[in-house]
This record gives sequence, structure tokens and C-alpha cells, in this order.
Amino acid sequence: MNKDVIYIEPEDDITDIILKIENSKEKIVAIVPPKKAGVFRSVVNIKLIEKTGATAEKTVVLVTVDPSIIRLAAAAKIPVAKNLQSAPVIPELSAEDEPEKPEKEDLLDDSDSKAIDKDKDKKEDLEKKEEEKEKEEEAEEDEEDEEEEKPKEKPKKKSAKSGNKFINWIKEHKKLSIAAGIGCVILIVFLIWAFAIAPAVDIAVAIKTEQKAFSDTITFTDDINKENASEGKFYLEQKTIDMPQEVQFEATGKKNRGEKAKGEVVVFTYFPMNIRGSVAINSGSLFTINSLSYAADSNVAISYDGDGKKSCDNKDNAQELVDLGCRVSAKVPVTAVEGGTKYNIEPASTGWSTVAKVNVYSGTPITGGTDDVVTVVQQSDIENAKSEITNAKEDENKEKLYNTIGDNYYIIDNTFEQTTSNVVATPAADEEVKEGVKPTLKVSTTASVYVIDKIKLKEFIEAKAKNDLDDDQKVHTIEDVYIENATQIKNGSTNKLKAQYFVGPKITEGELIDKIKGKGLGEAQHEIRNIYGVSDVKITPSYPWVMAIPSDPNKISIEFEVKDQNGKEIKQDQEENSDENIEKKKD
Repeated sequence: MNKDVIYIEPEDDITDIILKIENSKEKIVAIVPPKKAGVFRSVVNIKLIEKTGATAEKTVVLVTVDPSIIRLAAAAKIPVAKNLQSAPVIPELSAEDEPEKPEKEDLLDDSDSKAIDKDKDKKEDLEKKEEEKEKEEEAEEDEEDEEEEKPKEKPKKKSAKSGNKFINWIKEHKKLSIAAGIGCVILIVFLIWAFAIAPAVDIAVAIKTEQKAFSDTITFTDDINKENASEGKFYLEQKTIDMPQEVQFEATGKKNRGEKAKGEVVVFTYFPMNIRGSVAINSGSLFTINSLSYAADSNVAISYDGDGKKSCDNKDNAQELVDLGCRVSAKVPVTAVEGGTKYNIEPASTGWSTVAKVNVYSGTPITGGTDDVVTVVQQSDIENAKSEITNAKEDENKEKLYNTIGDNYYIIDNTFEQTTSNVVATPAADEEVKEGVKPTLKVSTTASVYVIDKIKLKEFIEAKAKNDLDDDQKVHTIEDVYIENATQIKNGSTNKLKAQYFVGPKITEGELIDKIKGKGLGEAQHEIRNIYGVSDVKITPSYPWVMAIPSDPNKISIEFEVKDQNGKEIKQDQEENSDENIEKKKD
């Protein structure tokens, strides 16, 4: 909290002091008495100071080491400080130091306070009257000087103003004095911030490491209760994410929505003489000629009762009856499978085919087809759009999935896959696409990948690698983790785990801070450089005037840069060297 410091001049009386306390803008007012200050030797004055502070809701502190003033302050319960930097306390009053009870005129009450206020007003009026009288006397002297041949300078009366020029200047320039005081307070606050709060440092420590290869066999289980990472058996967990996706595509199908041609075809077959037989032509059966297909409009049956040749179409052809048998025919009404004038055809005795075991020909024209070609969605268009989503969105879907997994898992990238479901095309397959409209395909894509616990994987690698490390070394980071035959990973499968790890000195952020805090920047840099395995160190202070490492660990930021034998920086896991991370590993 800010405080106002008031220096009392020897000529100041109790009225001046009270006015200064009342005019102060701060809640804490520190009064510094001069060496010879008779005004502070009176119990009445001291109590007036205490009463004025209480009335103005200000805390008055006397800054002095004078025993007599301290005794009076103790009696009035006014805090005292040895200097402006020390904490104020209310001095204790011993029995032998107990001041004599004041005379009747020393006792304070409300009437006394009012009397003091009246005295202040009287003093101000007296000063004004003296100034006016002085001006009148000076005018009279000027008149007398003009009358006398040898004018004598008449001595001036002493001004009622203070003899201290500095105090007088302050009184005459109150606004400037207040501005100067505010400037001093701002300067003090800035200095406290600059040298006590703001100082901080960022330290970059480059650690040189040695690269080594790792290879060992691990197994997987889909039962977390059977996991035993220390023995190389890891829980295999599948992470998934469902993402609705949409894509527009081009419709390439063409369909003639004109009138369909209609007509009839004749179907016939041969039955052995004297043997019953029947062939059924079902509704919808197709008849094709020159790649044009026509569908039967109704069910038609061709049958022979085996009773002679009276029902045979070839009853007058004796030779055919002998060679082929009884020919029986029937007419089948047909309609073209789609509209179009191309389905209008003339009678044709040959060229027809059908899946039914009959012969076909058309004895009359098939007519009535008209053209009205429109664009439609083909099933192949839908499949192509679905493939586009699967392929084009793979990287995007993978990124979304991986972002949900976080840094606590090692992702087995080769196991990533995605499937689509709930495929909806608008317009649907074989439906018309209006002019200016682009078909859309909505699908639900499920992306999945297998993961294992990264910390347990690192602990497994570090435990295996520990046998090859010295006591002052540790594994700083692990890279290029690779699992062979990852696409064949499943419950109970055994795979080869390979990786590259980098070995360097044991050094933690907490140890380093304890080593350098409070030391000069140059000394701290020298201390860090002397640590085994440190190849470089850079200390960046928060401000140019910061010349030492702060004692507060929260103001020291340390970043470790792990580098290989060639000085190339190696990416390491976040907080790799932090004490917090080490404690987590211990747990």
C-alpha cells in the first residue's frame, strides 16, 4: 500500500502538522520530525496528531529514534518506525517511562479540538493582517523617502512566512509538488517491479547424446488384466472415431424417359409326338434382339397334351413331325425395358434370344417408343464417390483420429484403417438429376488404429537398455519406434519391436535450478557448461538490467535441447527432464 512521507520543519507548529495530515491523499502518513522539534515534546500535540489521523481515517506513523518522542507516541498509541524502510510498531511503555499526567490544560476533548481549529483560523487571519500591514508600512516608507532629502531605509518587519525557501516553494507550487510526489511514488514502484518482481531468465541447455539401436520381441493382448509390460506383454487397445462426411460428385448415367415401345413376339418349341409337355414363360422374362431387350408383360404357357398332331402347328408337314416333333407356339405381349425410338423395330424372324427354352420371332412390328433422355445417377457414380471419400480424406481422418488419442499412447500407424457405412446418395441410383443440381453422397466413416501405452513402452526399452549404461547416464529420448508385421497384430500375436534411443548425462531441471539460483549470469553459465555432456548453454534474461539468476525457481525456465553426435537436434517428449515427470515414472 502507498504511503505519504511528510518531513516536518523546525518552525512548523501543531496547526501546520495537522493541516499536512488532513491534506494527505494516502491512507498511511509517515511523519519525520526534525532534530529539534519542540512541538513533539508536548503530550497535547502528540494526542492531537493521533486524533487528527483517526478523524481523517489515516494511519499516522512517527519515523524517529528520539526516546522522548517514542515515549509520548507509546502513550498515545501511535506507531513508530526507526526509518522509512522498517516496519512500524506501537512502542511498549514501561512503568518507569510512564509520562506524568498532563496538567488540566493538556487534557484533550472535543472542545480542545475545536479550540485548536479556531486557533488555526485565527493564525491564518493574523498572517493576512500582518501581510496587509506590512504593505501599508512599505507604502508609508516610500512616501517618507520622497519627503526626506536623505531618505533612510526603514527596516522591514519579518514576514510571517517560513524562513525555509524549499517549504515556501512547495506551498507556492502545490500542484507541481503533488505531481513530483506522484512521480517519486511511480519511480519507487517501478524500481521495486524492475528489481524484485520482473527479473526472470530462460535457459537453453544443449545436451550431446549417443545413438543406439534397440530390438526385442513383444507380445500383445486384448485383456488389460493380462498386461505385463516389464515382460514385454502389452495391452493392445483400438481407438476409433466416427465422422459423418459428405461429397459432391458428377452423375454420368443417361436414361431415356420417353414412351416404351410395345408389341408381341411369338415363342414356339417342339414336343415329342404322343408325349405330354409344357414350357412356362413368366412375366418379366426378357427377349433380346440386337442388344434391345423387351420384357414379357404376362405369364404365358406353351403346352402339348400328346394327343396326335391335331394341336401341332406343323401338322401338315409330315417330315418335320417325324424329325422334330410337334411344334406348339404362343404369342407373348412384350414392352421395351426403357423408352426410346430405338426400340421401334420391324418384324424379325431371326436374331431373337431368351433364357427360356423356346424359339422366338416377331411377326409384327414393335412400335410406340419415344425419346426423352435425362441424366441419372449410376451405381458406379456412387461407388466412385465413396472411394473418393475413402482415399482423399484418409490423411484428414487419420489426423482427426490421432488428435483424439493424445501423447500417452504409441500409435501403431500400420494398423490404421477406415470403413464406410450408412451410404446415402441424393438423388439415389437410377434417379434423375435436375439441371444445375449436383448429386451428393453422405457416408459415415469409421477410422480406427491400434495403440499401446507409450510410458510403459519407454520403460520397457529403458529397462532393457539400462544394462549398457553407466551410472551417470540415462536414456534421454526414444525415436523411430517400429513394430514389424504391424498389419498382422492381434490378440496373442508376437512381433519384433525396434527403436533408436539416445543416451546422455543424467541431469534434471530441479537439480540444475538448485545449482545456479541466485548466482550471477556468467557464473551460472560456467557452472552449467562444466556439467558432463552439456555441449552448449544460453541464458536469456527477461530484461537487460537482470544480471543474476533469480532465487525464485518459478522465475527460471529451463529447456533441454537433446542433440546427436553430429549436433542435430532430436525431438524429445514434453517435460522429458522435469522432476514431475520423473516422479510419475517412479509411481
